[in-house]
Amino acid sequence: MNRRASPRLLRRSLAWLVILFAALNLGFEPAAPAGAAPEIFASPVQAGCYVSRLNQCKIHVEPYTIYLSPGAHLGLFQLVATAQDTGRQSVVYDFKPDISNPAPFASSTYAPSPVAKDFGARCGVSYSLQLQGKDSLDTSIFGLGGTGKFTCPTQVAHLLYLPKVNK
Repeated sequence: MNRRASPRLLRRSLAWLVILFAALNLGFEPAAPAGAAPEIFASPVQAGCYVSRLNQCKIHVEPYTIYLSPGAHLGLFQLVATAQDTGRQSVVYDFKPDISNPAPFASSTYAPSPVAKDFGARCGVSYSLQLQGKDSLDTSIFGLGGTGKFTCPTQVAHLLYLPKVNK
């Protein structure tokens, strides 16, 4: 009996093995990683700076709306101010829902209250502002919008004129 396999039998066996492995591998290939697309968006972000008191300035942010995907809840949002003179970034507002501050339900939009939109700033310094956020469907924080560079007024001495009342 000849124990050596014929080359024809080896080729057929090899072909069947390749077909078998290919068939087993179908449907089990890992999906190619897709770039994470944000599930949260915002209306344009606009801000400016004004003198609020003697030698004190504030950044004012105009109203904006955060749009959530259907079925998603707001995870967090932050306003980040960047001082142009130093490049230092500071989170000036950080909202995260919790038991006392729950995420909005039955709504796909969230509009922060105007109370939370004026923030202390240094007079005479230029800033830019970025809005960042995520919802329950996102795995990371996304940039939702931002302003261009704006400059706070230089320190201004307020002159107070009071009418003189003569009796």
